[in-house]
Parts: sequence; structure tokens; C-alpha cells
Amino acid sequence: MESQIIEKLLDRYFEAETTGEEEARLKNYFSSGEVAPHLQQYIPMFCYFDQAKTEKLDREVAYTPHKNKLEPGRKKVYSWVAIAASIVIFLGVVIQQENQVSEFGTYEDPELAMQKTREALEMMSLYMNAGTEDLSYIEEFNNTKDKIVK
Repeated sequence: MESQIIEKLLDRYFEAETTGEEEARLKNYFSSGEVAPHLQQYIPMFCYFDQAKTEKLDREVAYTPHKNKLEPGRKKVYSWVAIAASIVIFLGVVIQQENQVSEFGTYEDPELAMQKTREALEMMSLYMNAGTEDLSYIEEFNNTKDKIVK
């Protein structure tokens, strides 16, 4: 009778559905010495922690906490390096913005300006027409779909 209850608890244990009390009951059962023969294979699993409590370290381990503090002189150096790096980055951004030429592409000759404007409009027209060709396929698809759906 007891072994049937233990078997059910073991099944629940392996499915990770046991409570703490049920696990303590399993541990007590397997450490009692009165274990059914077909359940003796589980004794090491539940008695491991009792054995581990009795183990002691043969030697002491020296613990020295790592000090993450910088020497006072090095801390000042790191501060100055950080400030210098910030200044260099700031100057680089300012110089880069000043060197950018803002040319608007104005033309003195009206004929040349008209020619360049036409070229730009023709190029834009080509791209717009290429985009509308793709839309014609979508329109054809919608017409076919409407015929099938009706």
C-alpha cells in the first residue's frame, strides 16, 4: 500500500507536480531504510543531500575580495582623458558642420536653368510612369477577382 502511494508521488515528482511536503515525504521514505525492492534504485537520488551535508572540505579556501577602486592619481588621469575625448568629439562635429558646403545649385543663365529643370522633370516622369505600370497589374488582378467572386 505504501509503495503504491510512493510510486504515485514519484510519478508526480518526475512530472514536477509535487509540493514541498510531498518531496519531504519521498525523502523520508527513501532515507528510512524500509524501501521496497523495486524502488531501491531511487535511494541515491533522494539521499544525496543528506550525504552532501556530511562532506567537509579538507582545506580552507582563502577569500580575498577584489578591490575595484582606482588609485587616486589614476582616477584623475581617467577624468582628464574623458574630458579631452569629449572636447575632441565636440570640435570634430563643429568643424564637420562648418565644412559642409550648402550650394543650392542656382544658375545664372535662364536657358541652362530651364534645360536642367526639364531634365529633372523628365527623370521624375520616368519613375512615376514605371510605378503606374505596376499598378495596372493590380487593377487587372482586382477585375479578375471581382469576376470570380460574383
